[in-house]
Amino acid sequence: MPRIRRVSLAAVVIAALTVVGGCASTADTDTASGSATVTVDSAYGEVAVPADPQQVAAVSYDTPWQLLSLGVTPIATIDYSQWIDSFTAEQQAGIADAATIGTYGEINYEALAAADPDLIVGVVDEVDEAAYERLSEIAPTVIVGGDARGDWMQITEELAAATGRTQTWEESKTAYETLRDQTTADYADVIAANTWINFSFGNDAGQFSVQLPTGSTGNLVVNELGLTYGPGAQIDDTDGGGYVSLPLEQLPTVFDGVTYALTFAAVDGTPYDAIEEIESSEIFQTLDVAQTGNIYAMRTSVTDYESAQDWINELVTNVLEPLSQ
Repeated sequence: MPRIRRVSLAAVVIAALTVVGGCASTADTDTASGSATVTVDSAYGEVAVPADPQQVAAVSYDTPWQLLSLGVTPIATIDYSQWIDSFTAEQQAGIADAATIGTYGEINYEALAAADPDLIVGVVDEVDEAAYERLSEIAPTVIVGGDARGDWMQITEELAAATGRTQTWEESKTAYETLRDQTTADYADVIAANTWINFSFGNDAGQFSVQLPTGSTGNLVVNELGLTYGPGAQIDDTDGGGYVSLPLEQLPTVFDGVTYALTFAAVDGTPYDAIEEIESSEIFQTLDVAQTGNIYAMRTSVTDYESAQDWINELVTNVLEPLSQ
């Protein structure tokens, strides 16, 4: 899906890969260092990692936020200055002291080695096997993944296993599920009375995208909260990207029957230019949701159970509760 955080990429990556879920084994002791280790499964096989890592480096885009949700402060990340308006003050503070070890898609291995990590983590969609081998020469490396790129539920579970934070993960998951179930119960009538869509900008100018249930936000909207898409927006995810990019000419077909549309904005509420261009187009203005004004731009990006709770709370405050009045 075009991840709103990654606005300069316009369409965000991509392959649906199924990998083995992370799990820890009985702790061993590294004879060289004397430190306790555990063995976890990852996309490229079993890896022996510190049982209590203290210097965790994050080499993939969403990984720092997922680590922070587990109570792990990364000591090294890629450079996020290009997308800084997409991060909360808490997120920015969480990586303020982290060493910069490259940009999206380009790891600076020398800078990473200088940061002296005792564990490196990333996701399989962004770290191929050749990169994994180079990373493993620096420190134990765990590359995780889910059934699709946006499968933050499985990704965070595997990161928790790799960093020794499974209990924290379980507590966060339980809190999320409690909030989800309470929300769907409290606002069942409003949810059922409307037909929904979650859209964003597309791959190219003159296009828009639909966030599919296989993506990080689409899954939350459709599968978790049960917000039913209109018939034209029920599109198969043929390439596993979690979204589909379509020409603006298809807006009337895709938005057919939609009574409420969700989209994205920066953390401070500033609209994204590419989305404003879609909404200001003549063809979009003919849509029912444009006529009624039933459009809300979510400020929260979903990467883990903590941000998913923030997303649900934002939806309740700004959409579900007003609609219930």
